[in-house]
Amino acid sequence: MRFQFTPAFHFIRDLFYPTLDPLSKTDSDSQAQRASEEESEFGSRIAALPDSESLLAPHLNNCRRVLDEEEEARRGIEARLSTVVGLSSIAGTIVFGALLAQVAGSLGSQGVITRWLMALGTLYAAVQVCWAILAAVRGLGRRNYIAPTASDILPSSEEGRAAFVRRQIAFCAQRLQDGRLQNKAKVDQMALAHCAMRNFIVGLAILTMLGTASAIVRRPSDTLIQTLRTNQELNELLRGPQGPKGDSGMAGPKGEPCTEPTLVPHSSSTPIVHH
Repeated sequence: MRFQFTPAFHFIRDLFYPTLDPLSKTDSDSQAQRASEEESEFGSRIAALPDSESLLAPHLNNCRRVLDEEEEARRGIEARLSTVVGLSSIAGTIVFGALLAQVAGSLGSQGVITRWLMALGTLYAAVQVCWAILAAVRGLGRRNYIAPTASDILPSSEEGRAAFVRRQIAFCAQRLQDGRLQNKAKVDQMALAHCAMRNFIVGLAILTMLGTASAIVRRPSDTLIQTLRTNQELNELLRGPQGPKGDSGMAGPKGEPCTEPTLVPHSSSTPIVHH
C-alpha cells in the first residue's frame, strides 16, 4: 500500500525544500494514455479533412495561430524566469552582504539563543535564494523542441498541394502538443522558484524583526563595558607604553606617618609627590 502524504506535510516540506509532488503510477499512466488518445484523435481528425486546398487553408491558418500563441506563452514564461534569476542575484549580493556584516559585528553582544537564531535564519534565507536560482536555471535550460526543417516546410516533387497543406496541419498539431509539454515543465520550475522566493521573503522579514528587537533591547553601555573587559588587545592599546619604574621614597619614622613631602625623580618632567 502506498503511503499518501498529507497537504500539511507538503506545505512544511516546501518551506525548506521546494519540490514538485511526485506523480503516482496511476496518474503517470493516466497522463500517458491521455496523450496517446489525443495524438490518435489528431490523426483521425486530420484524415477527415477535405482534399481541397482552399478548404484546408483556413485550418492551417488556425493551427499556425494557436502555435504562435503557444510560442508567445513560452517567451513570457522565460521572461519571468529571467526576472527571478536577476532578483535572486541582487538579493544574494546586497542583502546577504548586509546581513552577514550585521551578524558578524554584533555576535559578541547578543545572547546565545539570539546568535543561533540569526545564524540559522541567514543560512535559511541563503538556501532559499539558491533554490530559486536553481529552479530558474532549470526552467531556462536547453530543451528539445520540435523545429521545422526544409523537408517539413517545402513540398516534395510528387506531393500535391492538398496533401502538402494536410501535412503542414499535422506538423503544426505535433509541434503544438510538444510545445505545451515543454512549457508545462517550464511553468513547474517557475512555480518552484516563486515558492523559494516566497520563503526567502518570509525569512528576511523574520530576520529583520529579530535584529530590530535585539538592537532595541541591547544597551550600548553594557556592550562597551563588556568589550573593554574581554578585549585584552584593546586594553593594552588604551593603556599605552609603560615607562621605567621610579626609585622608592624616604621612609618615615617608625610608628609615625610621614608629614613632609618627598620628591622622587621620575622619567616624566612632572615630579611625583609622596606623603
